[in-house]
Amino acid sequence: MTSSAKGQSPDYLAKLRRSPAAMSSWQSAMQDLKNGRHAPALAAYRSLVQQFPGIPQLWGELGLAASGGLEFAQAEQAFQRAVELAPSDPVLLVFIGWQFYHLRRLDQAFDCMKRAVAADPSSAAARVALAAWLERSRRLDEVLECIGTGLVCHPKNADVLYFRAFLLHRKGKEGEAETALRDLLKTESLPTNVQADANHLLGEVLDALGQYAEALACLGKAKAIRRKIEDTPRMEQYYEKMERARRELLAQLTPETLRRWRGEADSSPCPHPLAFLGGAARSGTTLIEQI
Repeated sequence: MTSSAKGQSPDYLAKLRRSPAAMSSWQSAMQDLKNGRHAPALAAYRSLVQQFPGIPQLWGELGLAASGGLEFAQAEQAFQRAVELAPSDPVLLVFIGWQFYHLRRLDQAFDCMKRAVAADPSSAAARVALAAWLERSRRLDEVLECIGTGLVCHPKNADVLYFRAFLLHRKGKEGEAETALRDLLKTESLPTNVQADANHLLGEVLDALGQYAEALACLGKAKAIRRKIEDTPRMEQYYEKMERARRELLAQLTPETLRRWRGEADSSPCPHPLAFLGGAARSGTTLIEQI
């Protein structure tokens, strides 16, 4: 996680930097976190925030370690503490907003995105993050306003231009989206992640236009770029860990557990029947929920 120093207690940060032992512990914790060793990272961060409770970056990284270790309640508490310590830091607010999203704390995520834009209305990253959130909620008129303001402030920003093309695609304006993406991909020194995203989106647009061979080529190029910038082995380890956790939970789901739940439900009347909705990302679950 990266964050500016805005909102941090200078006394705590200076004190940490003056302590070789604390700096060594922090660096070791960050390395453990990077390599997916969440248990030792979490133990180190717990100790660090006890010694230096006024540093929001420590709390944010503690939240990452807790989330990676599937300790979601502590992750939520840590992220909330980071926001309390740096309420006007747009970089941190965007980062924490996405962490709340992954924890399915949607109201808190949206609040962070809005506060990031309010903290720095000229921030392209904050506006793109808010626009992405609004688009997921199908609030397209608000997305247009958000991205329109972003283009005025940052007419050449790659992320803003990409999101404008994405929005054109979402509105069914495939011809305009294709032109915008091809122009974007001609940009010199285009960030690698934007290259991957733009090629992938261009593949989807060309597929919609019936240009299947070129669409497939664009998707292949996007995949090749993405493999170069992602730590695939670490991601696979995390997915395997999540899968093991799901299987362990499923093994505990016995008939007796279901009978106990049913009995508890009978003693606590609910005004409406419960429904559980799940699905892959971008498969329409949010839309069904809203309907």
